[in-house]
Amino acid sequence: MSAAAGGAHFWIAFGGAAALLALALGVEHYVGSEEPAARPRAPAKVADARMLPPFSISAVDQVAPETAARPLFTPTRRPAPPSATVQPTMKKGQFVLTGVTVSADASFAFLREVASGKTKSVRKGAELNGLRVDLVEPRRVVLRQGQETEDLLLAIQTPAKSSAQVLVPGPRSGTPNLFAPGGVATPGAPGGPPPEAKPGAAVPPPGAQPANPAATPTPGNEATGNRRRPWMKP
Repeated sequence: MSAAAGGAHFWIAFGGAAALLALALGVEHYVGSEEPAARPRAPAKVADARMLPPFSISAVDQVAPETAARPLFTPTRRPAPPSATVQPTMKKGQFVLTGVTVSADASFAFLREVASGKTKSVRKGAELNGLRVDLVEPRRVVLRQGQETEDLLLAIQTPAKSSAQVLVPGPRSGTPNLFAPGGVATPGAPGGPPPEAKPGAAVPPPGAQPANPAATPTPGNEATGNRRRPWMKP
């Protein structure tokens, strides 16, 4: 009897719970589906959006000057000294000036590289192997690197002046020189002008021999004439 009574009570409670659930679902279906009456709504408030200033980080030396002057992770608490900048040394003799073109608009220079033999056309302000073209003139180009400069001069070949040599014909072999050092012929010499005749003296015809030709002493006669003879008094 007790078991049958317990089963009856369970099914009664279960049926009551199902009825309550069905009633709740029906009320929700009919009551919840009705739309509420339209009511006027107040306008929504729009927030005034303003732009914030751009974010920026202040300089360290302005906010904390001691932090920049005395770094925390440096043993000496002093900033590192600035590194010395080493100026590169200018290497001269890299280019040879072969030509220059100067116009009203721009001036160009033709530079031949000694290492490669290539010719490059550059203008003022151009860079070549770290060298800057500082000046372009008709016969000169200036290259600059830092404080050092190099002048490239244009080599112009000028024709050599040939000195004309005047050749004075000399006397032929076997022919005596008839002219004196001053360039005046000696009178009476062979081929020269005849000697001037004195006033009152007879002038022999051309080709005539003199009447009393002067004896030309021979070496033997000269020696005999100078020898002292025993019968002659000094």
